[in-house]
Amino acid sequence: MPRVCFIVNPVAGHGRALAAWKRIEPLAAQLGEYCVKFTKGPGHATALAREAVREGYDRVVSMGGDGTLNEVGNGLVGSGAALAVIPAGTGNDWVRTAGVPRDSAEGCRLAFQGRVAKMDVGLAHGHRYFFNGAGFGFDAEVCARVNSYGPRFRKLSYVRGVFDALNHFTGVPVDVEIDGQTLHLPRVLLLEVGNGRYFGGGMQIFPGADFSDGRFEIAWGENLSRLELLRLVSLIYSGKHVGYPKVRMMQGRKVSASSPERVVFQVDGDVIGRLPVTFELIPQALDVVLPIS
Repeated sequence: MPRVCFIVNPVAGHGRALAAWKRIEPLAAQLGEYCVKFTKGPGHATALAREAVREGYDRVVSMGGDGTLNEVGNGLVGSGAALAVIPAGTGNDWVRTAGVPRDSAEGCRLAFQGRVAKMDVGLAHGHRYFFNGAGFGFDAEVCARVNSYGPRFRKLSYVRGVFDALNHFTGVPVDVEIDGQTLHLPRVLLLEVGNGRYFGGGMQIFPGADFSDGRFEIAWGENLSRLELLRLVSLIYSGKHVGYPKVRMMQGRKVSASSPERVVFQVDGDVIGRLPVTFELIPQALDVVLPIS
């Protein structure tokens, strides 16, 4: 039976992660050897994951949202320890693709009893790894706004962020290189690089994405009006944007982008820098715990 370390973000999901841990701790004690570590601030989950690896734990469980998952994963890439996830945040996009249960008790059993598989990982060079997706333009502008809102607006933060970005962001000129192919894009509204299928709390931007197929899904929109962009956002939830006239989609392993303007980018929903940036896919770089198929 594997040794399992739970990393709990006590503030994730308005306290849902901490409440979930209190419910499942007796179950974890029945299932096998475990420990629990609580995060104390941004970046701490990465340090705790590395600590768990040094202590010899075979599996490390992220209990929080996609941000907690990103931090824990960054502490595990290349370590041989496997990432398990019990979702307790607000977006939980990674688990939608992975098929991980949302019920915390089922997730606890999975952490001990699930199968281990290899998954591809994205790397934002000079910054950090990402596991679901990255991008710039409209989505990063939304993320920047959402992350700036106080607790008062959290329940409607993404909707508010979308409308704020619609009112203030009109696109930027970007030079993009995808696996050696150079594209000069005069007015990009958004560009997404994905390993998972979902972004933004359930927007199915890449319906065909696969965590282990050795390539990114890439999508961008050019010369979209505000009304067209709003229409596109509504289509993305069901994956019906594929084939939309002003949306281009392709696959690749390395994406570099630069712009003469100030353009921020996000990884796994967290704005961490400005262009230029290079996103590269690292095949089979992380062990993950998945349901037995």
